[in-house]
Amino acid sequence: MIFCADQVVSHDPETYYRDIQAHRSDEPHFGALSRNVTPCTFWPVTPVERPTRISNTVPVLMVGSTGDPRATYPGQLNLHRELAGSRLVTLTGAFEHIVYGAEDNACITDTVGAYLLDGVLPATDVTCHRAGSASTARHGAPMGAALRN
Repeated sequence: MIFCADQVVSHDPETYYRDIQAHRSDEPHFGALSRNVTPCTFWPVTPVERPTRISNTVPVLMVGSTGDPRATYPGQLNLHRELAGSRLVTLTGAFEHIVYGAEDNACITDTVGAYLLDGVLPATDVTCHRAGSASTARHGAPMGAALRN
């Protein structure tokens, strides 16, 4: 969970308005809700800690979306670069914070499901597409259907 003092946010309501307008066609129903002014806009405290330095000894499977309003895609890419041996599974065209388990996307479900079942990361990063699956999980098996049932 991301809290107000965890990151710097704009204190200008116009910033949020422009963001809503820029994404209105992509997010016609709930975009304004997730991109709107929040209590953090007027939070009186700036982040109290310096950004955390991270490292890892075990490879990580990361799952994210290009339109995540909380963990922005550039931030996801930065974290991916910092985590040695990590693989990033990206859902393009999704504007939400949670995609695994929240999106009915065979590519996401198959890729994450394969990792959870065998513990082996995909050989490369995987890009999935929201309006269908232009990319398949590395095993190509119908594992997603079994996991969704």
